[in-house]
Amino acid sequence: MAPPQFLILAGPTASGKSDLAIRIAERLNTEIVGADAYQIYEGFDILSGKPDSTERQRVRHHLISVLPPTELGNAARYASSAVKIIRELNRGGQVPLVVGGTGFYLKALTHVLPDLPGRNADLRREFGSTPLPTLLEQLRQLDPLSFAQIDGHNRRRVERALEVCRLTGRPFSSFENPVSDAKFIALWLDWPRDELYARIDARVDRMLASGAIKEVAAAGPIGVTASRMIGVTEIRQYLRNEITLAQCAEGIKQATRQYAKRQLTWFRVQPYTPISPDLALSDVIDLYQGC
Repeated sequence: MAPPQFLILAGPTASGKSDLAIRIAERLNTEIVGADAYQIYEGFDILSGKPDSTERQRVRHHLISVLPPTELGNAARYASSAVKIIRELNRGGQVPLVVGGTGFYLKALTHVLPDLPGRNADLRREFGSTPLPTLLEQLRQLDPLSFAQIDGHNRRRVERALEVCRLTGRPFSSFENPVSDAKFIALWLDWPRDELYARIDARVDRMLASGAIKEVAAAGPIGVTASRMIGVTEIRQYLRNEITLAQCAEGIKQATRQYAKRQLTWFRVQPYTPISPDLALSDVIDLYQGC
């Protein structure tokens, strides 16, 4: 079977990926495959920053609003769905544009996922009742390399690394993640940090003014993955009158800036080409030629 062929446009949150991606896809006469851990869920259109209906009419988008928010999302499940779509488009003569900022999802397309054990209910219950600092100390003892590299604020990542260590008797960091046979060209939008943070703040204000609070208030049960969407916790606190609207907005801005900082760190060590947001569309198209 021929290796999948695709283009990647990545970048941190609020970097303008969606608008640029639509213009690129129109010029290349191709379709867009989402690579966002939260846009894949139904609902939360405003909070997750999904392309609106007009944008999705201009270019067909895949893997947007395809999972109920109660379901668990992960990189392996995403990659399985995305590769099927990419191969189908390749058979039709198209090289799709993969767009997103979720590093684990993008890496699942460009690398071979290691053979890791599944979730263990007993361990997850144990972890759920254990303070995060204690879990981090356990990880430091079992896998110093993962401890040094992991986002210590991301409880889910910490729990998963510990789970693999405990179930396999091996450090999580010892599992290889080799490059796949996929053919791709990857670019990422590299904004100056101060400008990106200003865009984030403005975007959060627009989201709250445009109905993000109503989205969260109207949401039914949501699963573990969807509940980690930035803004859900803060808006729920506001709806319970635990914080003011100003505190809610600032909490979302701070969490989003922290997330963007982690995204920037990740993109800078990937085999992706950084591009300026001011780069002409024709120059961006030239960079993608040859796939």
